[in-house]
Amino acid sequence: MQGSPDPAADPWRRLMGIAYEAIILFGVLWFADYAFSALTQFRGHPGALRTAFQLFTLGVLGAYFTYFWSDGRRSLPMKTLALQLQTRDGRAVTPMRALARFAAASGLAIGALAAGYYLHRGLSLLLIAPYAWTLIDRDRRAIYDVLAGTRLAHVRPPPAMRSIDV
Repeated sequence: MQGSPDPAADPWRRLMGIAYEAIILFGVLWFADYAFSALTQFRGHPGALRTAFQLFTLGVLGAYFTYFWSDGRRSLPMKTLALQLQTRDGRAVTPMRALARFAAASGLAIGALAAGYYLHRGLSLLLIAPYAWTLIDRDRRAIYDVLAGTRLAHVRPPPAMRSIDV
């Protein structure tokens, strides 16, 4: 991958990746959160256990994305849509950089939700700001990609995986 980086993922491919990843994560979070609830007898009531549940869920998401974004690995949606997270120069992302990207994305999302809840409902629209940034950025990076020094690339599948043109 060094030398000539792969082209940046277009906004449509990125949006389809978000939608497909959400479908996969529904199952991952359902099982993980069910296990948490079963072990702790958490029933959704406010308090310390609810905060622990929210932090646990954030930790599961962090572990999932850090694993699949780092060292050249890709999740099923990323493989299907030919996406890969890379550094700016096209190399594989380290686990720390993947975690930094997750932290930046989470922080922006939680900040937008908090602004919408505590300040004004309309500020919840800030949730789309990182995605909207891909429409104006030269390399189609989201705000959290800029902060973490990463880029989402559209990679060509290996020759064995390409369909045969007749």
